[in-house]
Amino acid sequence: MALSSFSAPRYLAIVRASGWYDLLVTWPFALPWTFAWLYGALAWLSATLGLPGTLHPLDGTHMLLANLLGSVVVVWSIARIAAPSVLLGRLDGVARVLFATWQVYAVAQGASAIVLGFTAFELFFGVLQWWRVAGEGSTACPAKVTERGAPATA
Repeated sequence: MALSSFSAPRYLAIVRASGWYDLLVTWPFALPWTFAWLYGALAWLSATLGLPGTLHPLDGTHMLLANLLGSVVVVWSIARIAAPSVLLGRLDGVARVLFATWQVYAVAQGASAIVLGFTAFELFFGVLQWWRVAGEGSTACPAKVTERGAPATA
């Protein structure tokens, strides 16, 4: 039984949707005051739901790393929204597998299980962005595909 494939326009819509998801979820990480609010909200939700694991009090290092992550992901999101391509989708799929791996590792090390809510979306978009695309063959780094599904000319 052969697996189906996405048409190029459908695949690019998925890449763009993953960019929008990341932008909406990650922009609060980019700014110290919005991240502090989000972190407090996640701590409250985790406690309310009685989830296992810990969200430690924020310090300067946590804030710096969260803001760096948020800044990079916001820019990466805008790139995928503005100019989606199979290559960007494949690269994002790799990043999502890495993120999911480290999120599961963190929870296994005692981080709050609230993180696993993000992990589910990482895996969802990761699988979709590694799905076959019609006409792409088996190349890991395909040529840029335009919105109309045709390879871009140089």
